[in-house]
Amino acid sequence: MLIKSEFSKPKDCLKDLSSVEPMKMKRGMGFTGEFYVSSKRANAPAWMGFVSPMLEERLPEPRHNNICGVLFIQVQKRWLVFTQGHGRNLLKSDCFERDFGIKVVLNSVDPKQLRSVDVRNVESLTTQTRKQLSQNSPMTAFALNLHQDIPRVIAGKPGDAEFAKLIAGSDSLALSAKLEVEDLGAKCERLLTAYQDKVYREHFPWFDRLRAVRDPSVIERLSTTLLETIRSKKHDDLHLAPPDIIDWRESPGLSFSTEDELSPRYELLMEEYLRTVDEEELSLARLKKDMVRLHLSNSDVPLSKWSVFDTIVFETELDGKVYVLSGGEWFQLDKGFADGVKAKLGRIPASTLVLPPAGSAQHENDYNSQVAKTSKNYALMDRKNAFVDESKTAIEACDLFTTDSQFVHVKRKTRSATLSHLFAQGVVSADSFLMDAAFRAHTRNQVVKTRPTLGKFIPDTRPDPSKYEVVFAIITKHKSNWPHSLPFFSQLNLTHAHDRLMRMGYKVSLLRVDER
Repeated sequence: MLIKSEFSKPKDCLKDLSSVEPMKMKRGMGFTGEFYVSSKRANAPAWMGFVSPMLEERLPEPRHNNICGVLFIQVQKRWLVFTQGHGRNLLKSDCFERDFGIKVVLNSVDPKQLRSVDVRNVESLTTQTRKQLSQNSPMTAFALNLHQDIPRVIAGKPGDAEFAKLIAGSDSLALSAKLEVEDLGAKCERLLTAYQDKVYREHFPWFDRLRAVRDPSVIERLSTTLLETIRSKKHDDLHLAPPDIIDWRESPGLSFSTEDELSPRYELLMEEYLRTVDEEELSLARLKKDMVRLHLSNSDVPLSKWSVFDTIVFETELDGKVYVLSGGEWFQLDKGFADGVKAKLGRIPASTLVLPPAGSAQHENDYNSQVAKTSKNYALMDRKNAFVDESKTAIEACDLFTTDSQFVHVKRKTRSATLSHLFAQGVVSADSFLMDAAFRAHTRNQVVKTRPTLGKFIPDTRPDPSKYEVVFAIITKHKSNWPHSLPFFSQLNLTHAHDRLMRMGYKVSLLRVDER
């Protein structure tokens, strides 16, 4: 990893100097370096406590120590750090450059020789996926949507075989290369040069679509907005999500370091964190100090894996620009990209359908039932799910089906995640209605049960999509800038859903349902 320029001394990067021991390095190595090591007695794994009551003999005590270290190498006026074991846990979470590894990869890899990509979909529900190919290929082979999928880890074969056989990078860099100790300084020089290069812009221009914010004054203003949002308890555009992929088979959950009792769970809520701290003491420094702990099935002691700040996903606007906080970093969306999305959203027609207002505390299911009871023009389809050919889970055709052959999908505007589900449901349902005869039969049966006279609008044979309209109805309070008052990534997902539905031949419209 590459240490940020403001950290001039390695010891300033360490979380706790009392927990590490500095080791003197030999002279004449050809580079300047410092090494720190930490050693702790291993804890008994959880399975021993389960098995012990069954045995007449005592299990042996764990013999191995947990030992880890960090090696700092000076390059020009910067420091690179090599972590050994769990050495990364010895470092302060804000001491290293967040994009070092991936930029080295993008500037060094053969663009036609990529092996795997981990991507993060930055919306209010942060989803992470890993795609790995059986043979090296260009980025197009991974079938990513680079308008919203942000590659966080990329692995591939370098263009220069002497540099490495394989490189993989995110914040940190891993490389497979033959290296003698006396060559370490020269290798570090080359790594720093690769990080500072701009070659990636030729083959990977999408990388700058989400730009890291470096201006301290902008970061300070964004941080103030974040703290104000947290204190306001209005967290529609904010939630917590681990910034790395977790193997849940090996973990019983997550917890906060501020909790008195261990209570691991799989979902973290800002509300839960706020109950464990004094809100008057809430600050950016506190968010970076308090940790989210990862519990492991084979250990009673959780790892302090990420700061609370690193798990926050937050979207806001400042001076007309869109900013996203994800993985501990602020990003500014490329203005042309953001403006393009907003322009496309503005071209989605408003629905002519008129639905009554919804109560602020009214559940969507109750609202849909209420609407269906008010008029014979609506068939209630909410929660009448069916399995389709291309879905592993059951889906519903819509929430309401109308006499004008409208598939109405209703969702309250809460987090972007819920709206993403709404748009995805609309696309999958429309595609299934077009292509899957069994799904059409299920839809017709459910319509007939509720409103027999509407069954005639659902044919046995493949329908003409131009005769149908998909309506996305969003329950939200009135805002003068509707629909641009939707979170940006909701706008992005809506425009993608609109484009897909239009390519299928459907009419598409957007409806705001007033919230009382």
